[in-house]
Amino acid sequence: MSAFRFRAQVALDVRRRELETAQRDLARTERDREAARRDVEKAAGAVHGAREAGSEQSRQAATANDLQWYRFWILRLEHERRSAQSRLVAREGDVAAATAACIHAKQRCQSLERLRDKARHVYDRKQADVERKLIDELATTRYNERQLIS
Repeated sequence: MSAFRFRAQVALDVRRRELETAQRDLARTERDREAARRDVEKAAGAVHGAREAGSEQSRQAATANDLQWYRFWILRLEHERRSAQSRLVAREGDVAAATAACIHAKQRCQSLERLRDKARHVYDRKQADVERKLIDELATTRYNERQLIS
């Protein structure tokens, strides 16, 4: 009996590598998104802290220059928070694109795996038919030998 050989195995191997690459890309983009989310939280915390410090300073006897300095500091921190937020939105778009690419790669890989499974099933059925035929021939030969002896 010959061994099963899937003719499109090379293509299946390529698609599996593509799937692995897509999965690695998805994991990387998700890590980037989480880092961006932490940056947004950190920036929001800095803005909150700056506003509390500015409020405390305004309650005390502060000069106009000090209050203006706090105001500009808070504005700069707000700008950093907005920048971090826009980076987060961009990272979420990257994750969505990587997820779609991963799904597409998985579908392509699964289609070839189904084709391979179907071909393997056909091969197994043919091998079983050959084996049954061989057993039938052997049984027929034994029966004929017994008939000649008797």
